[in-house]
Amino acid sequence: MSLLKIALGVGVLAFVACYSTQGSWLAENKGRADARRDLKAGKLRVEAMGGPSEPWEGTNVRLLKERYGIEFDLVADCVVSDSVIGHAKGYNEIMGAEISRRFGKDVLGKTAEEARKITPSPPP
Repeated sequence: MSLLKIALGVGVLAFVACYSTQGSWLAENKGRADARRDLKAGKLRVEAMGGPSEPWEGTNVRLLKERYGIEFDLVADCVVSDSVIGHAKGYNEIMGAEISRRFGKDVLGKTAEEARKITPSPPP
């Protein structure tokens, strides 16, 4: 293999790696901007990935909405791109800080724990 082909291959790999990182970084910044926009519009929302796999997750979504007005938005199933992950990371960073400020630290975790406890287990 010629030196030129090797250099070209390495260059393409470096470009793809940089583009992927930049795409994630840009998506993270867009997520932050989207969260700020939603907060100005009076919306509280959490972005999540993966489908509901536990019976208590529906209870958790209901409790968050009823008690705190927090929407739960499933933005992707189990297979996600770097840009979707980046957007959710940036969005939830801003939104999570505001949710904690309004309702106390770890309100999301505490609500999830309560949902686990109060949701009946499915029969075996």
